[in-house]
Amino acid sequence: MVRVAAVEACMQALSPGTCRFRVARAVAFVLLFLLAVPLLLGFAFGVSPAAVFALIGSTLLLQAAAAVVGLSLGLHPVVVLLFLTSVAAAVLIGILEVCDLFAERSRTIQRLLSKIDVKTGSIDYLKRYGALMLIPVIWIPGIALYGTPVVAWIFQYPRAISLLCMLAGWMIAVIVVMAATMGLVRLVF
Repeated sequence: MVRVAAVEACMQALSPGTCRFRVARAVAFVLLFLLAVPLLLGFAFGVSPAAVFALIGSTLLLQAAAAVVGLSLGLHPVVVLLFLTSVAAAVLIGILEVCDLFAERSRTIQRLLSKIDVKTGSIDYLKRYGALMLIPVIWIPGIALYGTPVVAWIFQYPRAISLLCMLAGWMIAVIVVMAATMGLVRLVF
């Protein structure tokens, strides 16, 4: 039987039962938001499975610019926002869980995190309001959907708050892309 390196590392650091549970939980959340929710949304709004998979793939590839694909498929902007936000949630949760699994195994990463915590611990407003910086960070090309959860994880922001901030930033980015696509930006300026 071939095992994934992350699972083997997890099993060395934690008990096998705990490790299996954490990996299964992470996979379940990712599959829920990556496939199940979009397919249910597609069924509810009359979107074909091919279009659902096109939106999932384009979101993974194009990130917030995938809103253009959704609008070109003739979908309502709210439906596009729901689809893209569900896929983004899957990616964010998956990356955060993978970071946690690797950190528990690597002493180097643990030392790095403790050094960062010591340096940022003296900055009170960073601990209190730092998760809010994730809202604009998710808009930065190159970091966006895949790098922002790593930033949240490195600074050890509370998981729920950081997920809410990242999803809020993601939704704003998607709305801006849709507004630009529909010509609303030209009307305002």
